[in-house]
Amino acid sequence: KTGLFSTLAKSYNNFKYSVGMRYDYEYQSVPSISNGIPPIIIRYNNNWQNVSGLFSVNYDLSKSQTLNFSSGYTTRNPAINELYSSGLHQGVSGIEEGDPNLKNERLFKNNIEYNWLPNANFSLNALAYFQQFTNYIFLNPQDEIRLTIRGAFPVFKYEQTNANIYGFDVATQFTLSNTIVGQIKYSYLKGEDIKNEVPLIFMPPNTLFASAVYRVKESIKLSNKIILEETEFSIENKYVFDQKNLLANQDFVAAPPSYNLFNVKISTKLIFPNYKIRYFINADNLFNIKYRDYLNKQRYFADDVGRSIRLGFNLKF
Repeated sequence: KTGLFSTLAKSYNNFKYSVGMRYDYEYQSVPSISNGIPPIIIRYNNNWQNVSGLFSVNYDLSKSQTLNFSSGYTTRNPAINELYSSGLHQGVSGIEEGDPNLKNERLFKNNIEYNWLPNANFSLNALAYFQQFTNYIFLNPQDEIRLTIRGAFPVFKYEQTNANIYGFDVATQFTLSNTIVGQIKYSYLKGEDIKNEVPLIFMPPNTLFASAVYRVKESIKLSNKIILEETEFSIENKYVFDQKNLLANQDFVAAPPSYNLFNVKISTKLIFPNYKIRYFINADNLFNIKYRDYLNKQRYFADDVGRSIRLGFNLKF
């Protein structure tokens, strides 16, 4: 694989302009085995060429606010697995079939981003985007459960379509009393298969995330040689909405319902004369919520991981 790229940047008053271009060439030599009897070796030789371009404008609204707009075009050649997969994918317990006739995926995207940093204790970021795909490559569930010597598995096939993906992200971070740091993030995303006039499958559900970290700034002297410092208590909450942008016949089972997860972590550092030890304890899915992640293909068979507790330490000497 070989690539060339070039970037240009220019500032004028409150504006910052940048332009970038890239060219990539990739050669693939792939031996594959046919599904016939007797199986034979099929050799593929591919020459892929991809081009990308990006233009962006950054405008300083004030000393604490910036607005950025970017527009770009890029192409991506199919990956090896998208072209030539033909059999059971153990990691997802599904049979995947590639398509050697897939074409380059082409994308035209537009982003607009707003940043506000009025002081060191507060920040706000908002990003909206619209992405238009031609020959979008995706793994499409087939109306088939195939029986093999290893068992029965759902069948997926790599296909192409024209699609639009759009959404927005909003995030804020704030500090309270110099000891508590909080964060709130919300993500909205929607995908549409405009060629077949159906929702785009396997799009991440909308999520709402919040966290708070309490830091003990004071050091505690346990003895003449041992000091306790950098103690932190943190809690996280992640709410995942159910994926409603999906038709009943597009997947083997319906999208799972929404769920709400809590995680907690406690960490501290012990300082000895010649070394330091940082201890921590994490508890993920603290309340042992029963849930299934829409993007995890194991959801077809089982619930996701329940309560998980980890103990650990890092030693520096």
